[in-house]
Amino acid sequence: MVVRVRGMGTSGVIFEGAMRRKDRQVELGRRVCLPISATATTPALMSTSNTPTVFDRPPFVSALYASGRQAVLAVTGGGSLAISDLLSVPGASAFLLEARVPYSPPALTEWLGREPEQFCSRETALAMAVVAWQRANKLSTPTIETVGVGCSAALASNRPKRGEHRAWIAIHSANATRLVGLSLAKGLRERVQEERLVADAFLRLLGETCGMKSLPPIGLLDGDSLTSDACVAPPLLVDLVAGRRGTVWSMRSAWQTDPPLKSVGLLSGAFNPLHDGHLELARVAEQRLGGPVAFELAWVNVDKPPLDFLTIEARCRQFADRPVVLTHEPTFVLKSRLFPNTTFVVGIDTAERIVQSKYYGSEAAMLAALVEIRTHGCQFLVAGRSEGDSFRTLSQLNLPPQARDLFEELSEGEFRRDISSTQLRKQNSE
Repeated sequence: MVVRVRGMGTSGVIFEGAMRRKDRQVELGRRVCLPISATATTPALMSTSNTPTVFDRPPFVSALYASGRQAVLAVTGGGSLAISDLLSVPGASAFLLEARVPYSPPALTEWLGREPEQFCSRETALAMAVVAWQRANKLSTPTIETVGVGCSAALASNRPKRGEHRAWIAIHSANATRLVGLSLAKGLRERVQEERLVADAFLRLLGETCGMKSLPPIGLLDGDSLTSDACVAPPLLVDLVAGRRGTVWSMRSAWQTDPPLKSVGLLSGAFNPLHDGHLELARVAEQRLGGPVAFELAWVNVDKPPLDFLTIEARCRQFADRPVVLTHEPTFVLKSRLFPNTTFVVGIDTAERIVQSKYYGSEAAMLAALVEIRTHGCQFLVAGRSEGDSFRTLSQLNLPPQARDLFEELSEGEFRRDISSTQLRKQNSE
């Protein structure tokens, strides 16, 4: 049995498994583990047992109902017993707003708004949780605290599985993201037993999120492993996600309201992950523009689910001493209102989306957005990219004639790096 947790206890000591380590301090408000006593060696969430445990679920579920929170749940591949547990106790309507089981690939794609790269992964569970949280906010009232839960699992089936039997459970709220990963040894349990274990971990994480003090251990066997991660967001980031603030800057792992430097350009992207191509593009853009270029990461994107706090933190940590601004705006017309007189540095694929009417509702709305971008003194510096055996540049893009002056090309001679975040993610997953 392996248990791993990343987080910070009340004494500021980093815990991994049952070992105390002081080799890395974590800034308060940046990464905070679930509640832990100063003398404990593993956080409450990591309480496990390799002997049979008794989980009296009905009173536990009743305590969830009394927490004053409301939730939307989404599970795929496993974890549905947790929904049954909740619905089996009277009073579920006080807590449960909706439960979804997007089991097929098309159903999960519809839930997320795009097809996930992997159907059972930490990223998918986190995205499911954020979408569930947004759904909970629509169904609940503003005075009630909401949570979204996502569970992505691959458990025992009627045919042998090549990969691990595993599950990822994520919970997202207005100020925190929590994540548990389970890897189950093959051949030790029937499907229903794996479902039971995942559901118990699911309920336990819900209880931890809802502030419950008495939490049962998770019954793991030799060969199983459990990991946990959590991030409690700083107030500035909470305000940004809530729409009360338009921008928040990150520099050297610190959040601030004011930009650390006056940049003339912004390189926008998902940075999943940040790679040498991004850094080289920023350097070339700085030479072309004659001033600093900062990085911009949007909390919400027109093509992707919003980001959870764990993902935001991990993406921003990549930049080290480079400034990165987090925004609440998914489109460039909205970004231009936040950053007037700025050149947005983008790739050819992003430039193509900027002039596609489907993202605006009509061609007239797209042209009006480009006009507004011009009125704010903004423009685009566009880098090409390789596609198969060719290299695609701005000159090959069909731009509206009245907006061509908004786009400036970086030639292949100025910038070419045949690397992409998608390729790197694929390599890392193999």
